[in-house]
Amino acid sequence: MNHIYETLTEVKTDILHASISLEKEKNERNQKEDSIRLLKARRAIEQHLEEKRLNQAISDGWDE
Repeated sequence: MNHIYETLTEVKTDILHASISLEKEKNERNQKEDSIRLLKARRAIEQHLEEKRLNQAISDGWDE
């Protein structure tokens, strides 16, 4: 009976460790995806502002 209890305890421990590892991997993946989304958004904003500046510079050049 004691051997079965020890084996069951080991299995529970292994399952717990696997669950913790999966949760950690999920969190790391989510952080990476969030960083990528943030970078894309930042680049899109920078591109928009640059286009706006160029359009303004072009229109200012035509007015003179």
